[in-house]
Amino acid sequence: MDYSKIYFDLKKHFPDLEIYQNHPLAPYTTLKIGGPADIFINSKTQEHFISILKLVYHNLDQFGAVNSFSAHSERESAEADEPEGSEHCKNSLTSHITILGNGSNVLISDTGIRGLVVKNSSQDIKILKSCAPATFSPTYTQRMENEPEKYLDFSKVNYDESHLPSRLVRLSSGTPLPLAINNLIEHGLTGLQWFAYIPGTIGGAVWYNIHGGSYHFADYIHSVNTFNLKTGKIKTFKKSNLKWQYEKSFFQQNPHLIILSATLRLFKGDTNLAKKVVQAWISQKVKVQPMNSAGSAFANPPLAICQKIWGEQKSAGWIIDHELGLKGHAIGGAQTSPLHANFIVNTGHATAKDYLSLVRLIQSTCKQKFHFKLETEVKLLGI
Repeated sequence: MDYSKIYFDLKKHFPDLEIYQNHPLAPYTTLKIGGPADIFINSKTQEHFISILKLVYHNLDQFGAVNSFSAHSERESAEADEPEGSEHCKNSLTSHITILGNGSNVLISDTGIRGLVVKNSSQDIKILKSCAPATFSPTYTQRMENEPEKYLDFSKVNYDESHLPSRLVRLSSGTPLPLAINNLIEHGLTGLQWFAYIPGTIGGAVWYNIHGGSYHFADYIHSVNTFNLKTGKIKTFKKSNLKWQYEKSFFQQNPHLIILSATLRLFKGDTNLAKKVVQAWISQKVKVQPMNSAGSAFANPPLAICQKIWGEQKSAGWIIDHELGLKGHAIGGAQTSPLHANFIVNTGHATAKDYLSLVRLIQSTCKQKFHFKLETEVKLLGI
């Protein structure tokens, strides 16, 4: 691949943007781990982001395909946009384009990421219209703590807003979640307070279907707007036409659909109470969730597995701490956090190799003792 040609083409089309060759990526992640991108471009607005994606679409033969683990797009219905054999599917999609949001749930290879990395820094919040009441049915959450007095106690801050009037809000995918929460509360809109102290973006929240306490992000989604890298078209998908699960979304199986924005249905709620929830979440989480990590390293195992072994649901952190005895264990600069065993932290000079070695030790120990594998939640880029 002629990266020099791609680099100069990008510089020509976007002279005002930050565009670099062989650019280090570790500073763009919460783990501060990872090698360089062959080409890096920082997209500051949604207009720039869409223009870059259009350029990529028209030059797919040069770029290869999509690795969209941290930035995102919107749409309308879940039918396939184009069959795999379509003339619009310009190639077989390898992995030379990566969309990066806040880098809060990714591990980047020590050798970096090949091809083009687009940092989506678009930040736009637009309050739309009031809308008719809708049935609010929270997604089942597998998120729980076996020791709430030691970790997080959701019951202390949980309350129902589903009876309140609601309003639609459109947020660009690069908008930081903390910015969105605070901005919307100041404008009299609540609902996102459950996701305080999560350092991701709106796009990442949609893509991962993140959870906060008893709620998933999908509970608040009205629609998602996307750019299709196979067809070059923008399409909006209604939430009701998409499948959502614990830590899973339709977009994870369709990485060619890049999330541009999300329209959320939020409440005209008690903003003072919402602010108290934000502070309560932060005060609880700061004690057990280190920011020099990539978030939860492992998903909680399915209830069916836990019931056979312990008779009840158990969290990954509880298992690593109480059953595997690996809380605080370190390999190189990577360590299972002494605060919470389901967070692997960078103690200063960790490498991706260190992190993965610790992940594999935890997985192999669990497999050997209990005959099931703890599945990772952190997304691997370039690995």
